[in-house]
Amino acid sequence: MEMNPKLEKTLQEYEAGGMTRRSFLKTMTTLGVAAAVANAVALSPLGAVKAFAAINGPEERAWALAKVAAAKATKKSLTLLIPTGSIGNMTPYVDKWKNELGITLEFIEEPDEVVHTKGMQEAVAKTGRYDVMMPTAMSYPDWIDSGVIYDLTDWTEKHDPELFNKEYGVVFPASHHAQLYNGRVAGLLCDGDQITLLCRKDYLENPAKAKAFEDKFGRKLAVPDTWKEYRELAEFMHDPANGFYGSLEYRSPYYVKWMFMQRLVSKGVLYFDGEMNPTFNSDTGVQVLEEMLEMNQFLHPDAFSFTWSSNYNAFGRGEGFMNIVWPSGFKYSMAPSTGPATTGNIAATVMPADFTKDGSKLYAGMFCWGYGYAVSKYSANPELAYAYAQWMTSPTISADAIPYLGGYSDPYRVNHMLKPTKRLVDTYTLPYLDTLYHNIVNTVPDFCIPGGFEYQDALDKEVHACMTGSKDPKEALSQAAHKFERITRRIGKDKVKKAWIALTSNLAAPIKKAAGVDQWS
Repeated sequence: MEMNPKLEKTLQEYEAGGMTRRSFLKTMTTLGVAAAVANAVALSPLGAVKAFAAINGPEERAWALAKVAAAKATKKSLTLLIPTGSIGNMTPYVDKWKNELGITLEFIEEPDEVVHTKGMQEAVAKTGRYDVMMPTAMSYPDWIDSGVIYDLTDWTEKHDPELFNKEYGVVFPASHHAQLYNGRVAGLLCDGDQITLLCRKDYLENPAKAKAFEDKFGRKLAVPDTWKEYRELAEFMHDPANGFYGSLEYRSPYYVKWMFMQRLVSKGVLYFDGEMNPTFNSDTGVQVLEEMLEMNQFLHPDAFSFTWSSNYNAFGRGEGFMNIVWPSGFKYSMAPSTGPATTGNIAATVMPADFTKDGSKLYAGMFCWGYGYAVSKYSANPELAYAYAQWMTSPTISADAIPYLGGYSDPYRVNHMLKPTKRLVDTYTLPYLDTLYHNIVNTVPDFCIPGGFEYQDALDKEVHACMTGSKDPKEALSQAAHKFERITRRIGKDKVKKAWIALTSNLAAPIKKAAGVDQWS
């Protein structure tokens, strides 16, 4: 695409050192360049000319496609199926699509636990009600296999959303396990749903607590590095008489499986072996549940009923020392209106490490949920729907969209974390963006395989039964394993195994080594 001569001259002059950063940003703004783009270009180690071409490319290519598709569209609207609570990241662009393309964006909100079912219903009804659908990564296998969404690979090869660009792409391995199914692109990620650990910085910096902690444990009071240190900190800070608890870790239905899965992978164990045999019903799995049960005494009393919003609210009100949350929880706790006790008082860290059977220390986190855009096979304007997905997830527009309140979206591209815009920094802070980057590279996904929702529901129910005392750890995991085996038999072992092998082939090298993935075939 031909570049505006004034713009080209500005980029060259800045790259040659002939302009200050402030003058460059001001000039770029007068030339119509979005602030997010100008800021990223100014910070890029690539040099201004190359960086502008790279970071602006996916947005421009998507917009060019949208113009062509909108001009020939007979239906002048796009209907989006989205989870309730996510709309805040999308509404700022409604007027642009209407005014410049003549396309009305219509949003249909459904509870997040219902979106997958809505997609499966559309596979049967084929109404064409939706153009763009916003599921979690776990929906892609079943939706692709049922024929309700497009395989986006051909479009991504033609229009290049730069999913795997080292400077601006989606951070590996989320680039693969939250967007691909059997190596093909099924959706474009719009939400970096990893979990990290938050601590109260004001408590860590309290001199009296620091001395008492060092006297007791012989080490400095700091964010925990291991799950053992996490448990010790929870006990030390636990003060139920004053309504302050060691941690707000989830024990509630729907959420508790992630707490189990997180700890399991930190010990070097995944959910299946290479032949689709469940692996959690082992001594290691039992040990994880026993450690969770032991931890329960230091949790907030509402841990067994927390939803994400009630959890965020309790932490923001100052009712606990630690919390395991998605990045939206950090954003929530940073805002004075929702985090009156935590604003300016948060120290975040990557998820604690544990030790594998051979004694190796392993950092492993969960990339759990992770919304993305998929294109309905029954859309009247599928190319326009794809253009919307690429445009919204481009390095530039996504950097602008994520900081808006009232939406789920959190950082997921490299530039969001390592070359952030001022708005991203204002929303998340530089230290937390750095934490997100170093945490996401060691994440393991949900059950992003055929039948994924069935597997996770089976595990969740059994882990919750154990946490509430109705089953002991061995019984709960044994029954979950039986359910897993039935699901695998019904769907077909070869089909699930193919997806599992593809999914795990893109994990971080230390996790693959610990779980023996490299030995699987």
